[in-house]
Amino acid sequence: MKLKTTLGILFAFICISLNAQSDFRDGFIINNKQDTIYGFLDYRGSISNAEKCIFRKDIKSENITYSPEEIKGFRFTDSKYYISRSVEIDGEARPLFLEYLLNGIVDIFYYRDEIGDHYFVDNGDGTLYELKNEEKEVVVDGTRYIQESNEYIGVLKYTFKDSYEILQKVDNISLDHRSLIKITYDYHHKVCTDGQKCIIYEKKLPKIKKKIGVFFGAKGMSLSQTREYVDKLYYLEDSEFGFEIFPTYGLFYNMDMPNINERFYLQFECAYSQTSFTTSNSFIDPVYSRTHLNDISLKMKTINSSVFLKYEFPQGKIRPTFEGGGFFNYHFQTNYQRDLEVIHAWGNTYFTNQTNVSPFKNSDYGIILGIGLNGNYVKEKELFLDFRYQRGLGMLSRLNTNTFSINIGFQIW
Repeated sequence: MKLKTTLGILFAFICISLNAQSDFRDGFIINNKQDTIYGFLDYRGSISNAEKCIFRKDIKSENITYSPEEIKGFRFTDSKYYISRSVEIDGEARPLFLEYLLNGIVDIFYYRDEIGDHYFVDNGDGTLYELKNEEKEVVVDGTRYIQESNEYIGVLKYTFKDSYEILQKVDNISLDHRSLIKITYDYHHKVCTDGQKCIIYEKKLPKIKKKIGVFFGAKGMSLSQTREYVDKLYYLEDSEFGFEIFPTYGLFYNMDMPNINERFYLQFECAYSQTSFTTSNSFIDPVYSRTHLNDISLKMKTINSSVFLKYEFPQGKIRPTFEGGGFFNYHFQTNYQRDLEVIHAWGNTYFTNQTNVSPFKNSDYGIILGIGLNGNYVKEKELFLDFRYQRGLGMLSRLNTNTFSINIGFQIW
């Protein structure tokens, strides 16, 4: 199977899964009559949530999609809260669902689009002021530099003008959720005199979950020539090493990443495998018309280490996944043998030789792409089945390794 075909299958699987998967959670919408209607909301990313709200009255009912003009807002139970506001984009007013981060004397809102993150403050007068930090190119003594505008610093100083203590902290504030929420929360409690509550709507992130387990699998590996070898490796030219299948087993360590995306996981693996390749080829010396016959065998015992990001689609007892990352293989024991026989044009043997000096490196590295399924077995322990493709780039110049594997893993702790 060619690399392009493999990548095409993986890409198609990802696209189909992305379109098919939904993640409905408890929540409510607020319609334009200020009525609160409880049901289920599709928990999507920040970009999608800014554009639309997908609602179900009950978990099995049909989807209803609302635009920012059709409802006042929506909220996931004890989690994110979005309200409809009009913001200016490229000189034009555009209605969006803004994530309500903090409700106090000063309100903070947020949305994300293809360009990046956007933050706004409302000082209580109903006007949204965007907090900007645009990158600009400046030229100093003929050298070009990228400089941040830090415009948001001035807006925040105006916003927090009633507290000298808070003003002293503004210059050190980063433009992110945590920093903005903290300083605005502190400002509220410095200047609030009427007992008004300051409410943080930002979703509370769960603790990082860690999993340790074992996995077993089978790998199929081939070696493919990418260009002509250098002259000293002539005996490898047009070698057909074949496709070898061998077992593998090892340990995995998995941790989720709630501060980035609760559907992403970082997985480390360490495994053991051993394999062998054989090939035979011939080469005719153009000067003396002698035929060089080469019989080559290569046996390797390998420690396979890999790290990759794993995305798990939500809901269901069986959840599709896809993954991408890198690997490093260390061949801690290599047995190489090349038997050479040189034959005259009339058939007599001219020369024989055997060497155990390997031209191959004792390591390989490259990329990993994969798809799979996650589920649970006894006591909510995780079980996974995946199919992966590895492209190795470092075993020998002008030679790549192509590895397909199927693995089944069991969480132990």
